[in-house]
Amino acid sequence: MFSASSIQAQLIKQSSGHELADEKTVFLSLWKQADERQLALQPYWLKLLHFYSFGESVGQWSFKSDIVSSDFFLSQEGKIDPTAELKATLKALLSPLSGDPNLHARCKFIARYNWLRSNLDFPELPKLSCPLFERWSNLEESTGISIVFVSSYLENPASTFGHLLLKFNSHNRYFGHSLLRPTLNFGAMVNPDDNPLIYALRGLFGGYDGRFTDERFYNFNHVYGENELRDLWEYALNFTVEQKHRVTYHAWELLQNVNFTYYFFLDNCAYRMAELLEMAWTDTTRINTSGAIWAIPVDVVFKLKNFKKKSGEQSLLGVPKLIPSRQRKLQNRTAQLSEMEQKQLTNLIESENYLDSEEFRSFPEQSRARIIDTLLDYRQYVKRDKPKVNQQKERSVLLRVRSELPILENNVSAEIPEAPTDGTPPMRFRFGAVSNSLLGPALEVGTWANYHDLLGDESGHLQNAEVVTLDLHLQLRKNSFEVTQFQLFNIQKFALNPTGISGDYEWSWRARGGWEREHLGCLPCRKFSIAGGFGRSVSIGGKDLEYLFLDLFGEIKKHSWPETTWGYAPHLGMLWSVLDIWKIRFDGGWFKSIYGPKKEYFHIRFDQRLTIAQDWDIRMEIEQLGSLEGTLALHYFW
Repeated sequence: MFSASSIQAQLIKQSSGHELADEKTVFLSLWKQADERQLALQPYWLKLLHFYSFGESVGQWSFKSDIVSSDFFLSQEGKIDPTAELKATLKALLSPLSGDPNLHARCKFIARYNWLRSNLDFPELPKLSCPLFERWSNLEESTGISIVFVSSYLENPASTFGHLLLKFNSHNRYFGHSLLRPTLNFGAMVNPDDNPLIYALRGLFGGYDGRFTDERFYNFNHVYGENELRDLWEYALNFTVEQKHRVTYHAWELLQNVNFTYYFFLDNCAYRMAELLEMAWTDTTRINTSGAIWAIPVDVVFKLKNFKKKSGEQSLLGVPKLIPSRQRKLQNRTAQLSEMEQKQLTNLIESENYLDSEEFRSFPEQSRARIIDTLLDYRQYVKRDKPKVNQQKERSVLLRVRSELPILENNVSAEIPEAPTDGTPPMRFRFGAVSNSLLGPALEVGTWANYHDLLGDESGHLQNAEVVTLDLHLQLRKNSFEVTQFQLFNIQKFALNPTGISGDYEWSWRARGGWEREHLGCLPCRKFSIAGGFGRSVSIGGKDLEYLFLDLFGEIKKHSWPETTWGYAPHLGMLWSVLDIWKIRFDGGWFKSIYGPKKEYFHIRFDQRLTIAQDWDIRMEIEQLGSLEGTLALHYFW
């Protein structure tokens, strides 16, 4: 067996640096060590190659890598054989430099190189700098890594459950500002010409490739915070220096145009970001759940919160920091105005010439400055499909008038909302007791895949919104076991006046689909129902919400097209947060068919929720649909 000292004795010096005298001899020595230590089957090596066994990842029917890019592998058999890839990697690491150093294996596969160097008796290799990696990683001035949770965006199905980014922080004078820091994103490489149906099908069934990309954080803040009006929550990750470096090394490897197959429900941003963070540990430690059928961003954040460092005391997840959306910043600024100032703001919005009016000029300079500051924010916030020709001219006039007024201290403050990790986790289990006026008592169990309903505690969730998928209810009686509901999806968004400014208003909307009972007096009488509509919502007292909707619905009985009914259903409802832990909801609708078998009926619900802990609540539900049914249920969220 060759020792490290005997290998080093074979090195010769040349003017260009050190080179190995016998590359083959060195390789054989290193390979013998790797084979004896079974490095090719070590958990970290398999992590670096993204190897999974059958059932561990979507589309895996054999032991192979999730990566579909051939350039990621140095061996032709590397995608299916980690041993062959280890051999090829050792050879590439020992190869002499020729051409661009950034393309050498020691720079391109820096995570592999550092791990192998720590596990094998490498000789002293010729010095090699990696300019691109060194400039990108800036390890000497690095201050840590943060995970950024981007709140849900219901206008885009791919963003319904939020999004995750990884932010690499430093005190470098060029990249030290938060907005300038390198930030990692994972997403599908979609075809912009795909219609919505093709987009959905390809996203669900692996028709797109996914890839890691990086940009400065201000790009993501502009897209999500400014354009889509989504709050961003940044959490520092309490990694050790070694863990931080391992994640950074592999992130660089994945930025070399490495593609995965993208699946909307699992192999998505949540799964791949968690997988990258798993590189912090060289053992079998995982954040993702093997065999899972879905992955969502907020679930990853909860897992990180519950993940304890080996000391057993400190959570891996740091304290949350809110990066507010433009809408929230405007809302906070508007809240600082007095009632009279808000009226002046409304006048400025509604009248083009009001800026020069005597009434506005009679206001104190400090007030006028606050009003114009808010108006400038409002003009930036409002989105127009066809901007007016004089929009830029109007902004220039406002800026000129504002320049003549005093500078104000930036004392805009408002109550910071609850962070995502302060709310309920996304999965839910339900156990309840049922009383039905026709069918008698029963026990009920149920579960949903995710995420949050209107009656739930809104801490950390979108306000006045509901996103629920795969909601299953089963009732057990003495002689029966029946599925009473299987809701595929239920999405609702109740829009209010978020800024308090007159004219700032949106339509409320909702959509749902799934199997449910035709009426509550018959267990086996089920139908497939799909419905959706638009409406208006108002809030009278601040902790309440009243709404009026017009839904269109379709019902298919016995899976027979001739039994399909189409119709409309006006709805009236109310939400009221009596206390932070107590919420009430009423919803009533009149269903009237206009095509197919004639139907006309009322469906009324009255529900209450009482929160007993972050992960627990109690629900009392009363429903009238053909007969009266009441349920007392205990919910556990995880």
